Amino acid sequence: MTHTRTIQSLQNPLIKHLVKVRQNKDYRNEHQSVILEGVKPILEVAQNHRIKRLATIDMSYIPQEITADEILLVDQAALDKISGLQHSPGILAEIDMPAPSNLSHVRFLLIVDHINDPGNLGALIRSALAFGWEGIFILDHSCDIFNDKCLRAARGSTFRLPYALGGIQDLSKIISANQLNVWVADVEGVSLSESNPESRIALVLSNESGGVSSGNFANAKKITIPMPGPMESLNVAIAGSILLYSLKK
Repeated sequence: MTHTRTIQSLQNPLIKHLVKVRQNKDYRNEHQSVILEGVKPILEVAQNHRIKRLATIDMSYIPQEITADEILLVDQAALDKISGLQHSPGILAEIDMPAPSNLSHVRFLLIVDHINDPGNLGALIRSALAFGWEGIFILDHSCDIFNDKCLRAARGSTFRLPYALGGIQDLSKIISANQLNVWVADVEGVSLSESNPESRIALVLSNESGGVSSGNFANAKKITIPMPGPMESLNVAIAGSILLYSLKK
């Protein structure tokens, strides 16, 4: 049976807990919780993941299909404090953090290296799921995929795309076990229109200003998107989405 309570103080320990889950990576990991906002993303995720708590300004915001261990009825100020937005959409959830995958048997793997912008990473996760890629590996020194801005940009896809975290040695084992051919997005690479990608692909995307970590992918093939217009590069989320679509197609 779901327990419902009304909270009126911004200093309530549960409000502070939810804020800390959103703000602090170590605290998130300790409690194995993440914060997700909006009816549609929560509804999709609730099909396969436990909802620990729902916080809302109005019980009518909660669809009948969603069940939670606990419901917190709060005012707009409390919800805004938890969400970090100037005006929260009216409902948010504390959800069990999805467990990492060993990424076995993947044929199409996205690898992100030193991507620190959460909006870009979230958009790439969303594109990877949309275009049928089977997993994502987050190399050390990239943004946390459970960062609130990253989750917001991913629109729930973070909970549906298998993921793994780690260093280059962990990644190398996955690439070898799945016999993946590594392609690195690079402005000096072979044009996408002239490439002939194989059927088992690991695509490496990195910070557009810094490029991939030196030495990590020295033997990989490089690929680029031809741009007849007067621009040298694209935002990594846009370029990555084009490559994710084209290479999978």
